[in-house]
Amino acid sequence: MKKKRNKKYNPTLKYQQISRIVAKDYMILDITAVDVFVYYKGSEIKPKSFEARMLNEVRYKWQIMAGVICRDQLNREYLKTDTFITANEYFTSELSDYLAEFQINLWETANPMHRLTQFWLATPNTVELSEQQVINMINSKNGFNQFMTEYEYEYKKQIK
Repeated sequence: MKKKRNKKYNPTLKYQQISRIVAKDYMILDITAVDVFVYYKGSEIKPKSFEARMLNEVRYKWQIMAGVICRDQLNREYLKTDTFITANEYFTSELSDYLAEFQINLWETANPMHRLTQFWLATPNTVELSEQQVINMINSKNGFNQFMTEYEYEYKKQIK
């Protein structure tokens, strides 16, 4: 008589395990009112179907850097950020809702004259990212140039 197999093959579980290993080199950058961008090992990519599925259909504990993009009166660009790791696992589609209140609090604590827009950068792996690396990623998408600060807006109104 054949011995009964105790462990059943679960393709969904296997896919999730493989995805967690492969996804560690991916980052998702969401710049409010601009777009969402995907990076693989620091380079921007247009996700293929398997990458999109891997990032959207598997829950991860995300390391998130959320912040406000700012520019001061001397034209210096800077970020007001906070980095943390989520306590629970989330789908990519759930991150915006998860971060909404957190980003509102960050927005309110940033200098009102310097605020441009908000962003978040999420990765399913713990990585060290400098503020300059994130600024470079945002600059490559013209994140600083698509918006005006409050003082720039007031100045333009005075000129007209």
